[in-house]
Amino acid sequence: MKKLASELYDLLQIIAPSGKEERVVRYIKPKMEKWLDHVWIDHYGNLLGERQCGTGNGPTILLSAHMDSVDGVEPYREVRREEDVFYSSAGILGADDRAGMAIVMAVIRQIGATKFNGKLKVAFTREEEIGRRGSQALDPAWLHDVELAIVVDRRGNRDIVTSFADVQPFCHPAVGQFFEEAGRICGMPDWKSVRGGISDACTFASYGINSVNLSAGYRYEHTWDEFVSITSCKETVQLIVTALDMVGKRGMKLQNFCSLTGSVI
Repeated sequence: MKKLASELYDLLQIIAPSGKEERVVRYIKPKMEKWLDHVWIDHYGNLLGERQCGTGNGPTILLSAHMDSVDGVEPYREVRREEDVFYSSAGILGADDRAGMAIVMAVIRQIGATKFNGKLKVAFTREEEIGRRGSQALDPAWLHDVELAIVVDRRGNRDIVTSFADVQPFCHPAVGQFFEEAGRICGMPDWKSVRGGISDACTFASYGINSVNLSAGYRYEHTWDEFVSITSCKETVQLIVTALDMVGKRGMKLQNFCSLTGSVI
């Protein structure tokens, strides 16, 4: 996964606070076009894509991360690497959520090596940091067939966020258990379901879509102490790829996620 580290470095170089994501779009869109069947920018500026995997007769699964960062990126800072970690010479790093984007791109590149059979949708959203405006502007018709949304926008490592605090559940408990099982299968048994904060998973769950928000490897986001672990990013890629492979091997249709849960949120 050497490509992940170089792509993450490139993304971290781009200064793009909320409302100014165009440079991120210009960088990542040509890369998406190499791996997805259709790529486009919607009316709000979200960057979207789709790919049929296998026959396409299985479930539709959404991968999502946001393109913006909070204000505070110093224009003359340097992105530095020390062994496994990227950090900023001054100001915030902006790994929230460029790390999530790099992880999603790594999954896209590896999807062909899995047994996943269905449709993969990708949403890189705008303005998450100022109220999830990008995800809320997505066309509900485009989301109507999504049976599982995997958001990658959680600090730390090995967290499977299944609710916004005690306020909003994102999914049926069995969905979190499924990802915990995927963690065990790929040798990381400490992936655990936890409560978390606000993310685009709140938006997708509000449509009744079973959703999770996975750790993206960054810590101390929005501060000068922010850093991101490349190893943690790779672990999240491994978890998602394993989960998609499990879906394919088990022949899960996932209508309303019934193959996993028997019910939805």
